[in-house]
Amino acid sequence: MPDFLGRLPFRWHLWIAARMLPPIAARGPLERLLGFATPGGATPAYASLSVSEILTAVKNVSARPWVMREQRCLREGLLAFRFLALAGYRPVLHFGVAPETAKSNHPRAHCWISLDGKAIFNPPTEPMLNLLSYNGQEAIPASGSSPDFEVADV
Repeated sequence: MPDFLGRLPFRWHLWIAARMLPPIAARGPLERLLGFATPGGATPAYASLSVSEILTAVKNVSARPWVMREQRCLREGLLAFRFLALAGYRPVLHFGVAPETAKSNHPRAHCWISLDGKAIFNPPTEPMLNLLSYNGQEAIPASGSSPDFEVADV
């Protein structure tokens, strides 16, 4: 029981953040979304949480979206990035597009998270042109091709 009670602040924080994200995404540019995903403060608020606990909780809170249905990887990626950073990890948020759709009117975009060079959350299932990577301090423009990631078990 104490373990459950100790996780309540995290679960409530995650639930509230998941509900705040869609209106922010609807009205703002990428800089605003990255600002939402980047926590302030130097002290890790959820240092006792493992990577797998955080990613499982993000999947659960995002399981049945009413909004951002077509942007599930973006919603999950931003939430996972925020809460991994709040736990003291150093995630990298990646944005990519499927090369064959890059010049079409309906490009297939994807968002995923890596940690220590390994894709840990929503890894791409097809080759992606890596457009941008974000480490919490700066957006790093990609050189054009997606880096090879090892998919990690968490």
